[in-house]
Amino acid sequence: NIKGLYMTADAANDQGAAGTLLRKNLISLVETTEINGLVIDVKEVCGPDYSEENLKKLLTELKEKNTWTIARIVVFKDASQIEAHPEWYLKRASEKPVGNECWNKRYLRAKPGSDQLSMINNQPLWRDRRGGYWLDPASEEAQGYILEFSKKVIDLGFDELQFDYIRFPSDGDVEQAIYPAWDGKTPKYLVMKSFFEFLHKNLKEHKPEIILSADLFGYAAIRAGDVGIGQRLEDIGDNFDYISFMVYPSHYYRGLYLPADPQRGLPVIDFSEAEVRGYPGTVVERSLLFARDFLDGKIDLYHRGQIVAATSTATSTAAAQNPSPRSKARLRPWLEDFFPEEDKTAGRPWGVEKLRAQIDAAEKVEKHGWLLWNAANIYTEEALTRQ
Repeated sequence: NIKGLYMTADAANDQGAAGTLLRKNLISLVETTEINGLVIDVKEVCGPDYSEENLKKLLTELKEKNTWTIARIVVFKDASQIEAHPEWYLKRASEKPVGNECWNKRYLRAKPGSDQLSMINNQPLWRDRRGGYWLDPASEEAQGYILEFSKKVIDLGFDELQFDYIRFPSDGDVEQAIYPAWDGKTPKYLVMKSFFEFLHKNLKEHKPEIILSADLFGYAAIRAGDVGIGQRLEDIGDNFDYISFMVYPSHYYRGLYLPADPQRGLPVIDFSEAEVRGYPGTVVERSLLFARDFLDGKIDLYHRGQIVAATSTATSTAAAQNPSPRSKARLRPWLEDFFPEEDKTAGRPWGVEKLRAQIDAAEKVEKHGWLLWNAANIYTEEALTRQ
């Protein structure tokens, strides 16, 4: 039952006054509130980013405080190998002006060998809307790179590895992306399912007791099929011990529709984007309930306006009466501890009220904890239960 906070790589490794203060504040929350875990960036979208010496020192301190340590690994969005291994990356037919979100961290790039110096200029690399580079999820070499990096992180002493951006790209002119390995015919979800299995097998062999978790879009929690990026809920299987859906109310850009749940006495919800942000607790609870029912095999099919549940009177097969679980993975969602000013202006839940509504909803569904996200490493202490 891990209740954790997100810590950036800079906060974890910077030995200056700013980084030291941020670390001190986060560790203070571990000591004085219900928080008992930290999710620490070791590889973000710009690539591996940590000091082994500083990180080992931090992990030792956290272990002494009985704190669960989770290494966050951004998977296929990675700018670090564009010069060393441009052949692993999505390309495009012609250059398109776009920003470069990793320009300030270009020092993280791996250096090319002498035989690779000119390869990056042969064909423009595809970048997403923010200027991020993407590895081809179907590339065996890219997958091997992720695996070997993950093993190295395990050896640093983390309790758990958490994989983010474990998917195909979702924004930018994705129709212009040229994949060096993916054939364009194999469903994306099959590529990702194979990769899930690859990670699980090899990392559990490396260290059987390591805990593995995956970050998935909030919409993946309420869709039985692929949401277009290879994240299909039914393919999770038992490849991950925990699933962390990012059920951020501010990120349901298409609103939220879910049919009535007569067994629990819950009504239909059909929220616009603004309404979603007005009911943070409802959004978290209903999203997680749907995901749990689907993973437990209680829901067989879902489309807008239609739900076939294994426990409904409309289904009388043996399979329906005795649903077969699709996954034993536990749910430990990401909750948002950041507050868009427009919510406050519109009179929607904000601050302590908003955060506590999400926490209470998550705990109502499943007692396996939750994680709070704030990219500034600043959290709403007043919403947390004191020890």
